[in-house]
Amino acid sequence: GTVPTFTPALELMRGVVRRASSAIFEAAWAKPELRGMGTTLTAVLVNEGRAHLVHAGDSRCYMFRDGQLRQLTDDHSWIAEQLRSGAISEAEAKSSKFRHVITKSIGFERDIEADMRSVPVSAGDCFVLCSDGMSNYVEHGELERIVAMTWYRKLPQTLIELANSRGGDDNITVVVGLVSNTPDPV
Repeated sequence: GTVPTFTPALELMRGVVRRASSAIFEAAWAKPELRGMGTTLTAVLVNEGRAHLVHAGDSRCYMFRDGQLRQLTDDHSWIAEQLRSGAISEAEAKSSKFRHVITKSIGFERDIEADMRSVPVSAGDCFVLCSDGMSNYVEHGELERIVAMTWYRKLPQTLIELANSRGGDDNITVVVGLVSNTPDPV
C-alpha cells in the first residue's frame, strides 16, 4: 500500500504521539498495578495558515467559524462506533453503561496510529478542545450557541461549570484557542 505523506508539522506531532505512547506503555509494564493504562489525546498545532490535528480517544476538537461549530474529530469509543454503524440509537447511547469504553488510546499499546488531519484556518477561527467530561453533558447545538454568545476567555469556566452542574462525574478539561492572524498569501 501507499504510505501517507505528512506535512512537517504532522510528522512532528506523529513523533510526539509515538514517544508518549511508548513511554506510557513502558511505565505500565514496569508496574503491574498500572497495566492497561492509557490516555486520550487531542492536540492542535497552528502553523502557516493550517491547523494540524492529532487525536486518539473520546476527547474532541471543534472549530467555530462564522457562527458554525464543526466537530473535527471522531470519537474512538465503543458507543460512537455503535452509533455510526446504526446498531444503537442516540437514546440507548446516552444511557449505556459502556459510554466510557474507548477503542483507541495513547499508551495502551506501544505503538499507536492516531488520527491526523490538517484544515485551513482563517483569522477569527476559534478552537475548542475538550474531554468527554464536558461533551457528555452539552449537546452540539447548545455548545454552538454558548460559544457564539460567550467571551472566549470565559468559555472554559462557563463550560466546566455547566458540565459540573449537570453531574460532572468525570474529569473536565476545556481549552480554547483563537487564531488571531494568518500568514499573508504567497
